[in-house]
Amino acid sequence: MTGPGLTWRRLMGGSPGAGRAGIVLLTAIVAFCGLTPVLSPHDPYLPDPALALLPPAPRHWLGTDQLGRDLLTRTAAAGMVSLLTAFAITAITTALGTLAGTVAGLAGGLPERLLRHAATVALALPGLTLALALAGVLPPGPGTMVAALVPLGWVNCGLVAHTATRRLAGSDFVLATRALGASPSYLLRRTIAPHIAGPVLTVATADFARTLIAATSLSFLGIGLPPPVTDWGGLVSDAVPLLIAAPRLAIAPALALAVTGVAVTLIVDARRLS
Repeated sequence: MTGPGLTWRRLMGGSPGAGRAGIVLLTAIVAFCGLTPVLSPHDPYLPDPALALLPPAPRHWLGTDQLGRDLLTRTAAAGMVSLLTAFAITAITTALGTLAGTVAGLAGGLPERLLRHAATVALALPGLTLALALAGVLPPGPGTMVAALVPLGWVNCGLVAHTATRRLAGSDFVLATRALGASPSYLLRRTIAPHIAGPVLTVATADFARTLIAATSLSFLGIGLPPPVTDWGGLVSDAVPLLIAAPRLAIAPALALAVTGVAVTLIVDARRLS
C-alpha cells in the first residue's frame, strides 16, 4: 500500500542521496527566487539607463542588463514567475489527468476508449507543436500559456492513473467496498485515490520539469508572458542581441533553468528507484 506520507518518506530515504540532494537543491532555488527580490535593494523591473550593462561588482553581483536593472534580482524574479507558471499548469494537468484516468479505469467502456484516443493523439502530435500553434493565435498572457500547455499535458498522468486504477479495481478490498454499496465517488476518493498517489506524484514531478521547459520555450519565442513580467525564457530572449557583448545576460537565467531541471530529475529518479 502506498500513500502520500509513505511516498514522501520513501523519497527522502529510499535512494542513495540523490533524492535528498534534489530536494535540497530545489528548495535552495525556490528560496533564491522567492527571497532575493524581497531582500534586494534593486527593483527587477525599474530601468535605469545610467547603469546599463555594468559588469559584475559588489553592488551588482551579476552586473546589470541593457536597461540598467540588476541581473541577479531580475533572474530571481523571473525564476519565481517560471516556477509558479509551471506549478500552476502542472497542478491543472495533474488534476485533470488523475480524474480522467481514475474514471476511465473504474468505469471502463466509453471513458476508457476516449482516454486511449487522447493518448494516441498525444503520441502522434508533439505537445510543443500544438502549444506553439495555439499560442501563436492567442494574445500573450497566463491564459494563453494554460491553453497552450494543458490540452495534451494531462495525458501522461491520465494513463498512469488509469493503469493503477485498473490494477486496483479487481482487488479484494475494492470489490468488498463495492459489494457494501459504496458509490463510485466514494470509491474514487477514499479507496482508489490514496493508493495511486505515489505513481501520480512521480508523473506530476516529471511533468513539472517538462512544463517548465515548455513554458520558458514559449517565452523565448516571444509568445509567452507579456512584458514587463518575464520568466527565464524571456530573459534569454532579451539577451540574444547582446550574446557576444554580454553573454552573462543569457547565461544566468539559462543556468538557473538547467539547475532546476537537474534538481527535479534527481527527485524523479529517486522516486522511481524507491
